[in-house]
Amino acid sequence: MALTYVNASCHCGLNAFRVAFKTESLPITDDFCHCTTCRHVSGQLAIHQTSIFGPPLAREPSRRQSRSQSASRSVSRQRSDEGLPQLNGSANGNGNTTPALLSPPTIEITSAPDVPYDLSDLTKYETYSPNVTLYFCSSCSALLFWVPHRPFEKEEHWTVSVGALERTEGIINLGYHIWVGDTVDGGLAHHLRTVDGKQLTLFKEGPGSEKLPTGWTASEQPEQPGSEDDDVLHAHCHCGTIKFDITRPTEASTLPSAPYPDLLYSHSTSHLSKISNPQDEKWWLRPVDTPTPTKYLAGHCMCNTCRLTSGFEIQSWAFIPLANIVSPDTCIPLSLAEEDRRPVGLKQYIASTGKYRESCGKCGATVFSWQIDTPDLVSVSVGLLDDKNGARAEDWLDWHTKRVSFKEKAVSQSIAKGLEDSMTTI
Repeated sequence: MALTYVNASCHCGLNAFRVAFKTESLPITDDFCHCTTCRHVSGQLAIHQTSIFGPPLAREPSRRQSRSQSASRSVSRQRSDEGLPQLNGSANGNGNTTPALLSPPTIEITSAPDVPYDLSDLTKYETYSPNVTLYFCSSCSALLFWVPHRPFEKEEHWTVSVGALERTEGIINLGYHIWVGDTVDGGLAHHLRTVDGKQLTLFKEGPGSEKLPTGWTASEQPEQPGSEDDDVLHAHCHCGTIKFDITRPTEASTLPSAPYPDLLYSHSTSHLSKISNPQDEKWWLRPVDTPTPTKYLAGHCMCNTCRLTSGFEIQSWAFIPLANIVSPDTCIPLSLAEEDRRPVGLKQYIASTGKYRESCGKCGATVFSWQIDTPDLVSVSVGLLDDKNGARAEDWLDWHTKRVSFKEKAVSQSIAKGLEDSMTTI
């Protein structure tokens, strides 16, 4: 049986592995899951995972090239009178030297048996579901593996988060959305309608369940766990360790100053004089240029950092001033920079100098992203929000539909293009 191997890793590199697919089954057509559980255990609006052949495997050893010690000792480079390199060798009868020939390099190729990957640098979360165990990186919290337990099968069935894969083209095709009914408003499926020009099927529940029309929203909204208070938006991770509330914009919401994000102006093509926001526009408050904003800016990012710290291709962020992110118990704004005031259970990862990712230390859900130079403005992972009117929380968030942040960096350019093309037609 022919197998195709794909390397994968988390952001910090503590977990670098490879996964196998049956070559004859490629490309695999799979789905984005929008269920409430997946949203809160990941922080994403939808998660993308795919089945692999067997368990994850250790990386293939690299080739090692070496020369014999005798050859390296017998050859040295010197400068001749003409300033050209000359090789020392044996003397001939005329007193001249005969250049010694370099021994051919020895290429040592070590075979790579299918050795199961060592899971010791992963944190296990076993209460995701009675029948599912997931694993996330113990350092950067990237959610990497999902293992559904099927008593009727002798071998474990493993799935990998697609965002961890180094390549997806020719390996995975996105074909449909599942559990869209849980979103009430269509969730991410409303923004991602086509890929490679093909319409994505929407299933209300699992694959093969009732199909929903493109642009679906619930005609009769089911009861949701969101707050009845229109001025407070609840948020939480799956295990409940991390809980916080978001309040409507206030005067304190205008205090931060921040450059424009790549979502609004591409950092690869826009001048610094523009990105630096010299007019100090409060771009995170919506509607723009109104004395009484009621919403916050939100958008999708496909940069490598978001992909590898979460495990998923599309990270959806809402830009919220820290003054409006409060403890549900005390209504006091959270603190992320002061160690003694940080929420209990919130785990910090330094993604790069001065840039931080925050996640739940128990279930691994992505929670916040923030920077040391703008500590009072925080990116909040939208999948954690509990808006009674839907997963996109459009009573609170104004979605930027003209650009996908860092789309140029996306591993799956087909999904990046499909997402942006779909949003511009809404």
